[in-house]
Amino acid sequence: MVLFENITKTYMDEKRPVEALKGVSFHLEKGGFLSVTGSSGSGKTTLMNIVGCLTHQDGGRFLLDGRDVSALSENKVSELRNRSLGFIFQGFNLIPSMSALENVMLPLALRKMDICERREAAVKALGAVGLADRINHRPGRLSGGQQQRVAVARVIACRTPLILADEPTGSLDRRAASEVMDILTQLNEEGVSILLITHNSRIASLAKSRAVMHDGRLEMIL
Repeated sequence: MVLFENITKTYMDEKRPVEALKGVSFHLEKGGFLSVTGSSGSGKTTLMNIVGCLTHQDGGRFLLDGRDVSALSENKVSELRNRSLGFIFQGFNLIPSMSALENVMLPLALRKMDICERREAAVKALGAVGLADRINHRPGRLSGGQQQRVAVARVIACRTPLILADEPTGSLDRRAASEVMDILTQLNEEGVSILLITHNSRIASLAKSRAVMHDGRLEMIL
């Protein structure tokens, strides 16, 4: 699903180059579940941004779902990202003025689904995360754990083969975090590939494979 071969990335910080990634190599097979931990500034976010097709590497080869991303046009990259990737963030990224149902339906419009199909997929996804009775609630009326479950439902409705989860439990209490991880684990058992960035070693241990980022380098530990 994801292949990194000697990926490098350098940023300019106050006119000084900073090597964010220093020859990172790993692969995430279809149906895999990899967690990546590491201290702030270790390169985790840069790695996630490249896998998410939000920025390009400077060197090396990156394949997503068998396609060399650097060889694609921006329009093709956008199509690949929309078809292959689902994102879950620590901050939920829900629109406050929209209901849970509307938040889940929104990205489906990009797939040119008609309104009835979008609603059906969103209702089913919200039911799958235990929010069938909260579909008309706006984010402000939901707990943090419920908001994150809406974000997970949004990914489920899109049916992407790969989920990128960036600190998905970082702002949740232990119980809510466990509920979200139970859902992600179930999705993985159903064949969805997951790349998880977390600072929490307990959460990281739930993945099938683990890696640690340190000073721009990735070390597989399991």
